[in-house]
Amino acid sequence: MDGAMGTELQRAGINEGECYELWNLTRPAVVGGIHERYVAAGAEVLLTNTFQARAEALARHRLAEKQAEIMAAAIALARAAAGPQRWVVAALGPVGPKADRAVEARRLLAAAADADAILLETQSDLADLEAIAAARDQWADTAPPLFVSFTFRRGPAGQPETIHGRSPAQCARHLERFGVAALGVNCGRDIDADTILAIVRGYRDNTGLPLFARPNAGTPRRAGVGRWEYPLSPTIWAEGLARVLDARVAMIGGCCGTTPEHIAALRRLISPTTPDTAPRR
Repeated sequence: MDGAMGTELQRAGINEGECYELWNLTRPAVVGGIHERYVAAGAEVLLTNTFQARAEALARHRLAEKQAEIMAAAIALARAAAGPQRWVVAALGPVGPKADRAVEARRLLAAAADADAILLETQSDLADLEAIAAARDQWADTAPPLFVSFTFRRGPAGQPETIHGRSPAQCARHLERFGVAALGVNCGRDIDADTILAIVRGYRDNTGLPLFARPNAGTPRRAGVGRWEYPLSPTIWAEGLARVLDARVAMIGGCCGTTPEHIAALRRLISPTTPDTAPRR
């Protein structure tokens, strides 16, 4: 899988408070170029620049009416870089507590219909998943496969848990009834490689679903207005994540702070050459 989009947009000069997803329309060459750099680094799965393309978030920028246009542009940009052999996954963050989840789920599914899969990432409970799953039931077999990725923090005893107190085992046990195609972990504060491995093993002991992991490049530190520094170099990050392969994950990649350099370092540990083909649905 690829790495962070927001980190790369920051390196490209996006301003604090600016709508990252609007660059799909106003700066498409920049967004497309980021996807191309991840492909060159060896990524086989590209995530769209749509993490906050939900209506509630876009409304803060007075862009709610452009949701479908932004989503379509994002998928097209990723598809152009991916070519016919790599996956394009529509990445969606939490819907938001004030949104009508049922309405938003139908809109997001319609907007993401041309993606190879839909990823609900940085999740902490099941509310968004329940809404998306209910909306997918109306699509029968035509909706893209659904991936879900939870984010964890350290609990009082140091154990990984969501902000709602769910353990990895509890998250895994609840998913199969929703028709989820793959389960993952992404992001997370103070979550190191050992913790990622423990989360994946907690999943594995409680589900037969394919698993994936996309950790940050460490816990960030503020480095100026709208900028953050992530402590893990590409080599250190990749060496830690490569250990997760022993837990039988189907996909690995990066979240906040990771770059094409991080993905290239990971690719070198998995295979010395960049693949020309990858399976598509």
